[in-house]
Amino acid sequence: MTTPDELSRRVYELEKYRPVASDVQTISPDYSRIQTPLMWGGVWQGPGLDLKLRSFATIAAECVNGWDFGLQDQIRVGLTMGMSPRQIKGIFIQLLFYAGIPATVHGLLQAQTVINERDDWKAADVPVEADWLETLEAKLERGSEIRRNLWGEQANREVESSLAQRLAPEASNIVDAYNYGEVWAREDLAPKERMVCVLAALMARGHWQQLRRHVRYALNMGFNRREICEVFSQAGWYRGWPHVEDALEQAQQVFTEANA
Repeated sequence: MTTPDELSRRVYELEKYRPVASDVQTISPDYSRIQTPLMWGGVWQGPGLDLKLRSFATIAAECVNGWDFGLQDQIRVGLTMGMSPRQIKGIFIQLLFYAGIPATVHGLLQAQTVINERDDWKAADVPVEADWLETLEAKLERGSEIRRNLWGEQANREVESSLAQRLAPEASNIVDAYNYGEVWAREDLAPKERMVCVLAALMARGHWQQLRRHVRYALNMGFNRREICEVFSQAGWYRGWPHVEDALEQAQQVFTEANA
């Protein structure tokens, strides 16, 4: 098994990216003595989720947190692990409807700050050639097809019969059209990466009803129980462990219902 120090060095490519961590070690050596083995020797080394997906979950949680240091630090981790700038930016585009505009705009600003630190990251910072549709109806139709292919027809029935559709249909149609018909259709992130971001953000926000629904969607698209639970334990290290225990309780209800 990779040691905590080895894994820490792997995700922090250069010492200049660790000024805050160094400050914490100076302020409280005991804090660092707990943090390093728990974080790099424990949470990041779980066998149920690969390192890159752990990075997606972490950045999503940090997006909800909204702290400059946490976001910049974990964006550097993701880029050092091989994520592209457009994947990093794709996380915040994906979370626009799950974490909100202020949090995701802040995330994009922090991402650009980090990307501008290195010439190779800046050179790789190219936009996605998205297939934008012209009409709301076309977006809704493509969104319905994407939901059906990923999660099954039940997901379409849930969206189309939602309380939002009954009480605020115009707003709901706009959200559904752009979220499912445009964002989920983009090629910057794979569907599994998108779902990891969504699960982490919903857990970090404490949106339990939506979390249960998306745990079921994750099962429908091929996630296993361990992967889902590891998303929560990974993101929870950055949001707070009580969120993990609450999320696991919600997930267990879905696992039982689905006999998963």
